[in-house]
Amino acid sequence: MSYTTDLVEGFADLLVDGALAAYRPDGPPYGPAETGIYLGVMPPDPDRAIAVNAYPVEDDDSTDAVTGLQFRLRAGRDVRQVDALADELFDLLHNRRDYRARGIYVAITWRQSQAWIGQDTHGRMEITANYYARTVRSAPHLHE
Repeated sequence: MSYTTDLVEGFADLLVDGALAAYRPDGPPYGPAETGIYLGVMPPDPDRAIAVNAYPVEDDDSTDAVTGLQFRLRAGRDVRQVDALADELFDLLHNRRDYRARGIYVAITWRQSQAWIGQDTHGRMEITANYYARTVRSAPHLHE
């Protein structure tokens, strides 16, 4: 597809493989006990959800790139649940090295920052966690 889409969906696959969440972009809907993964916007339901977005951090004239991945986490009204989800994400991704995300080589990922968003309109606690991925990104005008 594209570098950004492949990378984001590759990270969704990692969360599924790590048993943190489910990813079914074409349905069926997530059940109440599942943590659903969404690309882009955080939906109003279900109570447990992770929204993933990518953003450029560092690009130069080489194929080396650093891309940020923002994970917006929600796990209901119990603050301990969203803390646990953030900790599981850290255990899965922080300092992970030498792997592929949907064919994109990732040299290393690390947590760059994490912060409370607070409660949404339904009283559910939310956290945003930002991870950086050092990748290889090809493009026509870059030097290998």
